[in-house]
Amino acid sequence: MKYISTVVILLALMGLGAIIYAWSGVYNIAATAPHRGITSSFIEILRDRSIAARSDDIQAPDPDDSKAREAGFPHYHGMCRLCHGAPGFQREEFAEGLYPSPPSMTSGHIQEKRSPTEIYWIVEHGIKLTGMPAFGPTHSEEELWDTVAFAENVPRMDPEQYRQMVMKEGGMGQGHGHGETSEEETQAHGHSEPSDQGTAEEQRQ
Repeated sequence: MKYISTVVILLALMGLGAIIYAWSGVYNIAATAPHRGITSSFIEILRDRSIAARSDDIQAPDPDDSKAREAGFPHYHGMCRLCHGAPGFQREEFAEGLYPSPPSMTSGHIQEKRSPTEIYWIVEHGIKLTGMPAFGPTHSEEELWDTVAFAENVPRMDPEQYRQMVMKEGGMGQGHGHGETSEEETQAHGHSEPSDQGTAEEQRQ
């Protein structure tokens, strides 16, 4: 009984300490202040296990469906390209200030590390406190799978192929109604390439 009482008291003190720490304002919540290593490691384990557990029972459609990839292009270009980039298109300027930094989808690292079902779950449900929104509330299951099918193929595309698809959809500014910034336009506006911080974050995704 004494042991249980001691544990309860310790837990209560820890909870009180956490409340005092939060109330004090000592923690720097700025996106410009990266997490400590141990905090990042814990969050990454939490994120990866959560995604894996919830995507395990999802059944993926045919990953080689070219029609699905074609149908997914306007969704990727209008939603995903803004933060994750595309062949010949840098991510938008606002994405440079996100923390954690959105991983590049053109390098193939994400597609190698995560299964299509995991990517689908992320696109459908989003990830808390990362800037990754949930597109499930605004898109059908078919549209989300089409987007995933296109995203899976992005690393194998060259800039000219991607630009041809942009023009086929009606040129610049079409698709989901978002504006576009090509690599040349981005450089002209003073946007930089993805930062070293972004590269490091990508390796942890």
